[in-house]
Amino acid sequence: MADVTTELIRNVVLLSHSGAGKTILSESLLNQTGVTNRIGTVEDGTTVSDFEAEESKRGNSVQTSIMHAPWRNHKI
Repeated sequence: MADVTTELIRNVVLLSHSGAGKTILSESLLNQTGVTNRIGTVEDGTTVSDFEAEESKRGNSVQTSIMHAPWRNHKI
């Protein structure tokens, strides 16, 4: 993505209880915006946001993840 001015940046937070689907939602958003070519799964340990060994072992997120994606000339 080309350099983006602050007027075109949108910050979004996914926040909920454990197991609510934040990881799969973020995987779907990354896939739909073309950042990834497939939707990773927690079960397979192939998600973008869960990359630590402890997260793979537990099957859920342990740390906060920062991801970005282009959408309609904006950076989300």
